[in-house]
Amino acid sequence: MSKRFDNIKHIRQALRLVWGSAPGWTALQGFFVVVQGLLPVAALYLTRQVVDAASLFLAQVPDGRDARPLLVLLPWVAAVALAGWLCRALSSLVVVAQTEAVSDRVQDELQAKSIEVDLEYYETSSYYDQMRMAQSEAVSRPTSIVRNLVQLGSGSLVLGSVGAVLWASQGLLLPILLLAALPGALVRIWNSRRWNQWRISRSAKERYAGYLHLLLTALPFAKEIRLGGQGGELRRQYRELRGELRRSRLALMRRRAATEIGADLLAALAVAAGMGVLYLRMRNGAMTLGDLALLYGGFQKGRAAFSGVLGSLASLYEDSLFVRHFHEFMELPRRIQSPANPRPVPRRIEKEIRLEDVSFRYPGMDRDVLGGINLSIRAGEHVALVGENGAGKTTLVKLLCRLYDPTGGRILVDGTDIREFAPEEWRASFSILFQDFVRYQMTAGENIRMGDVAVPSGDPRIAEAAQRAGAAGLIGRLPAGYETRLGRLFEDGAELSEGQWQRMALARAFLRQAPIALFDEPTSALDAKAERELLESVMEIFRDKTTLVVSHRFTTVQAADRIVVLAEGRVAESGTHGELLQANGIYAGLFALRPR
Repeated sequence: MSKRFDNIKHIRQALRLVWGSAPGWTALQGFFVVVQGLLPVAALYLTRQVVDAASLFLAQVPDGRDARPLLVLLPWVAAVALAGWLCRALSSLVVVAQTEAVSDRVQDELQAKSIEVDLEYYETSSYYDQMRMAQSEAVSRPTSIVRNLVQLGSGSLVLGSVGAVLWASQGLLLPILLLAALPGALVRIWNSRRWNQWRISRSAKERYAGYLHLLLTALPFAKEIRLGGQGGELRRQYRELRGELRRSRLALMRRRAATEIGADLLAALAVAAGMGVLYLRMRNGAMTLGDLALLYGGFQKGRAAFSGVLGSLASLYEDSLFVRHFHEFMELPRRIQSPANPRPVPRRIEKEIRLEDVSFRYPGMDRDVLGGINLSIRAGEHVALVGENGAGKTTLVKLLCRLYDPTGGRILVDGTDIREFAPEEWRASFSILFQDFVRYQMTAGENIRMGDVAVPSGDPRIAEAAQRAGAAGLIGRLPAGYETRLGRLFEDGAELSEGQWQRMALARAFLRQAPIALFDEPTSALDAKAERELLESVMEIFRDKTTLVVSHRFTTVQAADRIVVLAEGRVAESGTHGELLQANGIYAGLFALRPR
């Protein structure tokens, strides 16, 4: 019972989605639905009148036949036919506009939710399955929802009006009509449920097949796959996986076809029974030819309308499965919450950022990545964070940005827990460069502007940020300067080297000019000379700002005011470059292993 109510709830959600996306178009579509629902009754009535008038005309003496009763009806027949054509044409136009509005609304809400959900969702496989189920049909399903709602409304009106005519004329035809359409609808609903279960059970394999395809076709993997010779193996895995999915899908489709053929046979028997009833009435002389035409046409229209209504309901059931996945995705809870009355984020750090006994464990893991971190970063201080891979450096950066909340402990800014700030406002306090920075396939100017979208396009600050990051020269050599599209994803794009892309990312960080700067391996793709020049620029630009730099390069960390060494998720050492070398601990050991 609860599943049935859930399906009704999801259909109601689909109705609200359509109405909320395009209320004007939906109201206009409702008008056309009503008109198209009433026209078949008018057509049936006129058909009976025309047939009876034609019978009378033919029954008259050839020389004395009067065609006027027949000719009077023909303009009305033409008018009803014309009205039907106009309604269908205009309704199709409205459906297109309505569908576009619904589809855009769905995509907009999916995008808004995708950038709202906590980062931890992106680090779990179940999220990607859920997101795929919500997004895979986000373009086509809204179209189906609109189409089926229109068919349901129109078919219901036709069925109601035609059913009333049949009941008044020959009551036995109505239950036969219902029996003719019911098996097909029940079978379709059952098949829809099985299809949805199949999609859910195969979602992970479909995603993995898509991943293998990406490895074989996308630029980031092209060099290694060609040099390593993995292409044949990846293609073999892809073929096997797609073969398994194809065979499973075909088996499901065969079962679906068999059940639908059985339902169609039952429907054919019911139709034959209806025709038999009409034959008996005609044989007993209980009907005129016009009555026969009315009942026959009414039965056929009613059967088509009832099949359409049940088919639309079955299709809406399928649509409700999409709506369910869509709403489940839209209702994913946020763990990084904004307080009811958030405190204002300070415009600048006055004293310090303090981590007090901070620990953190990623969802689904059985051990802490960070444990018992106690660290103070003074206002305006430049701190370098070093340690071996897996020590927890990047995780610490994510906690500072509040992409995650600590499992234990707290992070304070001038004595205020950062959880008392609105997350979006707190994150706006950072100029950030991550090691896995984004390569925006946009123009060079827009690439930099992504660092602070409040800056208008063409603003002089964009060129100034490029100059500070050492990117102005390379942009000047591009065919259209700041208007040159970067990357190879689109036509006429200019590809950059790794180091040049990194300078573009640095320019974004410089443009933002936030009170706190976080750099995760900011010079990893630069040569020694470029690194030295860039560090001088960074220290100058962020001279009065609180700065945290994560790096493995000792040229970078030596320029910091203080170096913090992480080991196994804890602060192992802290001090200047000279102090840590003199202490002869972890840092000194790492420094001794540096390339010479």
